[in-house]
Amino acid sequence: MHGQQCTYLEKPRPRKRRVDGDGQNPEAPKRRSTAPSQPLKNGNHKTNAKQEVGSEGSSSSSAASPGNWQYHGTHVGYTTELEPMLFDISRSAGATPRSTSYSYQKSDDRNAFLTFGSDEQPGPQSTSTQAVEQLVGATGPLLLRHFQTDISRSFPIIEDASLTPSQRKNLDPSLLCAIYTVSASSPDFLHDQKRPLDVHQLEDMALNLLTDSISKPTLSVVQAGLLLMQRSDIDSKTLNTQLVSATFELGLHLDCSSWLLSDEEKGLRKRLAWAVFMQDQWCSLVHGRPALISKAHWAVQDLFDEDFGLTPDDSDAAVDERRRGQECFCEMVDLTKILSSILNAFYTQTAIQEYDAAGENGTRLILERAKPIQMKLKDWFTQLPKTLKLENGQAPSIIGHLHLAYFATEITLHRCIIRSLANAPPDNYLAYICRGAAKSRLISAMDFVNRLRSDHLTSFWYFPSKVNFALVATFGSLLLATAPCQEEADFYRARLGEYRWTLSVSAKNAGFLNFAIESLESSTDLLRSLPLKPRIEDLDIRQMPAPQIPIPHLIPPQEADEDGDGDDTMMDVPYPIHSSDFQSQNFAAGMSGWNGSMMSPITESTEAPFIFTGQNPGYEGPFAGTPFEGLSARNWFDNSHHGSPEAERMGLLM
Repeated sequence: MHGQQCTYLEKPRPRKRRVDGDGQNPEAPKRRSTAPSQPLKNGNHKTNAKQEVGSEGSSSSSAASPGNWQYHGTHVGYTTELEPMLFDISRSAGATPRSTSYSYQKSDDRNAFLTFGSDEQPGPQSTSTQAVEQLVGATGPLLLRHFQTDISRSFPIIEDASLTPSQRKNLDPSLLCAIYTVSASSPDFLHDQKRPLDVHQLEDMALNLLTDSISKPTLSVVQAGLLLMQRSDIDSKTLNTQLVSATFELGLHLDCSSWLLSDEEKGLRKRLAWAVFMQDQWCSLVHGRPALISKAHWAVQDLFDEDFGLTPDDSDAAVDERRRGQECFCEMVDLTKILSSILNAFYTQTAIQEYDAAGENGTRLILERAKPIQMKLKDWFTQLPKTLKLENGQAPSIIGHLHLAYFATEITLHRCIIRSLANAPPDNYLAYICRGAAKSRLISAMDFVNRLRSDHLTSFWYFPSKVNFALVATFGSLLLATAPCQEEADFYRARLGEYRWTLSVSAKNAGFLNFAIESLESSTDLLRSLPLKPRIEDLDIRQMPAPQIPIPHLIPPQEADEDGDGDDTMMDVPYPIHSSDFQSQNFAAGMSGWNGSMMSPITESTEAPFIFTGQNPGYEGPFAGTPFEGLSARNWFDNSHHGSPEAERMGLLM
């Protein structure tokens, strides 16, 4: 052109389409990709879930690995538009992946995962991690050390190897910040620091990082959420919902024992799964909401030593300390299973409607269903390892939350029974047995709280503990409000006053106890308008008709023989009762634990009698041949309360 040589000798290059931040065409319809990963060389269709195809098609660490936080996966549900069986057909036919940014993995013949790799490949130290480290400064190593020695042993959801200085920089920023937050807020750490960190600023940063990550969960995100849930002022209802959703996304609710994963990763997945299960069930208790995880959708196997990376031959001092914490964790899992049974049997809407429909027989129906659960509680308590028991007031510092959770579980069961008595027909014998068993639980729980040492109070406390302390007071207030006579109401009022004093002293070492104090004060305010009850002299238990059918007999597990030779936790007691071994005056103390003694869960055992012979063969009153034969209302109350050592010591009700 114009006598000049053309310089455009090459063909025009194809124009690039604008893509969004995720590397996708913004105009293309967004849907889940079903691009298969490359088949294994050995032709095995059971793909190792640790091998994921990243954005460059190269193999990388598993999304389950604590340090690998740039990959996440989603479990393919059995009823979605994606059919896992088609993945196997696609692989066997040698189909070419449509995208290397997405892939699927078969963990076993039934379960499949869609795995997603981030387009960003952050360096070892991301901007968020740098911000976290800058906030804690030189205190970071101290916080990590404290977390390993005081928190991780009681709540083993993080591998120790990932907390080493060389691996710390590879942690998910949300997890690292959560570790710092929980460690910095620990009472014993704050006690040793002259200049405590701004825990609220750390917590805000951790929550922001978690919020940014929860939509694409990894195991690190679940770990971070579980740690933040241990903060007493966290909105656990909302966070629990997010964590349970992430649990199902990651397939933690599945049985991974047959998956081609390392033993370390299997153990981590199982520990995280049970930690989320406990979190959900205790959230259901403390918030009075339905649990999100149901037994029908839970396939996780029980925990064993190998799931914690320990072998039976490990015996040095440090390992023994870790083993004790792991035993505590496993026992807490087993106790939570029993709690789940209680919530399902007595606190679902279906169960409540059944008891309402039973009318006057509602209490007996509840006792019937409570019997096997009470036996499980007894077995759990009597079979605790010796390292986790309370013996002569000496106990490891890490087990406080475990025993408190046990008492909260007992109280949850007996609250339902005591409530039902309001709708039951007048039956002093039945009410006497039920209220006696409830009193035993309350006295034991208060005794336990009274014996906590400062090292217990400054140790790790599982997140529902602040509410569990309050439940003891709530249960005492319930027994006070439903007491049949003024003397019994005064007895509970005095014990609640003593409990409040104990909490106020202990709160100096554990600030979260202030919640229980406030709860107790609220209950006290509600009881101020409680009308006076009749005096004991105005009651005569012989005026009530005698029961004509067997009733369950409740014995606290802490009163049963540890060798297992004692009576069942609940037995059916035929009526009338006959025995030559017991007199009417001591029946109240033996039959239902109403002797008022300070019952230590370990040091005391009580064997309940089950037969009775009246001491007055010629007596023809309405209670002839029963434990109430010859008892006036005053004698009945005296046997229940005035024989109490602590009542005599305190000068109560004398």
